[in-house]
Amino acid sequence: MTCKTILPKIVDGDVLNLVHMSNGFRMVDGAEPLKAGDVVDSKAKIVEVINEETGKRSIIKGFVYRDGKPVVEVTTSFFYRGQFTDFENTYRNIDEHPMRLTLGTTKDIAVLRSKEWFVPLDSAAGHELHPNATLEFRLESRYRFKSRTVYSHVVTKGRVMMQVSTKEYVHIADVSYEASESNGNPVVEYLKRHGQSIEDSFYFENGGYSVMPRGDEFSSITHSPGSNEPYSRISSDHNPIHTNPYFAAYADLPGTITHGMWTSASTRKFVETFAADNHPERVKAYEVDFVGMVLPNDQLETKLSHVGMKDGRKLIKVETFNQHGSKVLEGIAEVEQPITGYTFTGQGSQEPGMGMDLYGRSETAQQLWDRADKHMRETYGISIIDIVKNNPGERTVYFGGDKGRKIRDNYRSLTYETVDAEGNTKALPLFPDIVEDSPFFTYKSPNGLLQATQFTQPALMLFELAAFADMRAKSLIQKNAPFAGHSLGEYGALSAIGEVLPVEAIVEVGFYRGMTMQRAVERDELNRSQYSMMAINPARVGKSFTEEALSFVVGSIRHQGKGLLEIVNYNVENWQYVVAGELRLLDTLTNVLNFIFSQKIDVAKLISEMPLETVQEQLGKIIDGALAKADEKQARDGFIVVERGQSTIPLRGIDVPFHSSFLLSG
Repeated sequence: MTCKTILPKIVDGDVLNLVHMSNGFRMVDGAEPLKAGDVVDSKAKIVEVINEETGKRSIIKGFVYRDGKPVVEVTTSFFYRGQFTDFENTYRNIDEHPMRLTLGTTKDIAVLRSKEWFVPLDSAAGHELHPNATLEFRLESRYRFKSRTVYSHVVTKGRVMMQVSTKEYVHIADVSYEASESNGNPVVEYLKRHGQSIEDSFYFENGGYSVMPRGDEFSSITHSPGSNEPYSRISSDHNPIHTNPYFAAYADLPGTITHGMWTSASTRKFVETFAADNHPERVKAYEVDFVGMVLPNDQLETKLSHVGMKDGRKLIKVETFNQHGSKVLEGIAEVEQPITGYTFTGQGSQEPGMGMDLYGRSETAQQLWDRADKHMRETYGISIIDIVKNNPGERTVYFGGDKGRKIRDNYRSLTYETVDAEGNTKALPLFPDIVEDSPFFTYKSPNGLLQATQFTQPALMLFELAAFADMRAKSLIQKNAPFAGHSLGEYGALSAIGEVLPVEAIVEVGFYRGMTMQRAVERDELNRSQYSMMAINPARVGKSFTEEALSFVVGSIRHQGKGLLEIVNYNVENWQYVVAGELRLLDTLTNVLNFIFSQKIDVAKLISEMPLETVQEQLGKIIDGALAKADEKQARDGFIVVERGQSTIPLRGIDVPFHSSFLLSG
């Protein structure tokens, strides 16, 4: 696709004054890259012609089509040196930057409705504007100029989409604006004042880092061709300033000028090699400006830096310098990363202070934590931020005054269902100790309230939501990225990526879920239960100790100990499992596995070579000894604290024997 027949029609003068200013492309979302053998077509149009102080600038956009479908958008700009006053022939046709607008109050709604250019659709009945509604504006404008700063005619049209409860966007209004002579565009100015750009790039505060390889093995140095004749023929760009030294001298140029497209392509190969790891298809966009002249046989060196992110893609700053250190090209490339999945963890990974470092340096994370904390304080009288920061052993909620009485009523409204011995379902209060005239309620936990399930769960979800929101605000998240949630992490994944629940709802769900789990098992006066979970790595017991051997040992301990002990998570075959059960049996399992490791007992071999009864008899003796140690610990200390073993890690903060589930989405 060339512009050789387009430009003479829009400029009036000597083609020797024509300068190629920039060139770029952008892959159409979802389109496969072009490949050898493809039959393609192209269409292009001039989208902008404007007069500047030293010349006329024109921008041309086009698409390359394969099988009638667009594959890549190409943009190029030219500058024609001279003085021009034909403003009646100048114009700009652009797609305005997509904007998101949140209508916080009824006043905001009234202001928007008062705009003549805002045209609600009759078909949008049932999707009325409401406080906190989120709208997206996707507009295109056509400008005609009277002078450099005054428009003679402006038209802006487009669609307004509103996000509904399913998180989908529905078409609820159109924008239709037209004006004659004016100094601006009130539609665009309104959105800039009250809205937020949707597709902004995020640039690193420290300026980024070089992605060029170190050492002499790879080089980004090349040389421009001694003659531009071959490229002139293949590109159909026969402007004589590229090939004829007399014409170049007549145009006051220091010599024949290497085609900007050659310099662009030469530079892009280094983007594909170094920034895209030799995967050219990952370069999704590339746009460069020609800021200096390249002469025949110039030595050119390209430098690449990762300076920011956009929609999960790396923003690569591109610069090329000649042998004199003068910059001849600069621009930006968008490079797709390898597919990245996001996993949200379950309970057990909490620790005091988690997320507070990010809270202190990320406005996005801070706002999310503060919203959740405000909701918890107003609803239940307790600060989730205080619990995460300080992990206090106890906190008291007082029910005095109107606010206190409202908080007490919130507690008393919480119930859970249980089934009695006769099979009847009954609703019981989640906080039976809080009655109509209770003056206060005190939370206690010997390991700190962060380890109490009702606070562990909302705190973990907030930690993950805040981290993900911060990454999304910095454009680190790829579009359509796969995600997974493990147990509690399902809620975090659905809320963070699917945006199913607002943060106020998700923190309340976590609190209620955790509290229900707390009530599901008996507890002593210190709020301790007799249950827990622990992670196990069979490979650390022995090379032959597999899932089968672990299941055999767990089953044998459960049988001999006459209690609850189960493998509840099969995370990584022969590498990671989670076992839940009574503290007495978890302690026994830890010591049995320690003994098998220290004595190098090959359980799998014994199972395959000996009668099962014989293996169970020998293992039973080991189990009896471990059970006796657990009983001795219980009698001595009054409570069993399961310690870390050779292959076992207790999951602190989990004191219920419930198994987990897993959510996976692509």
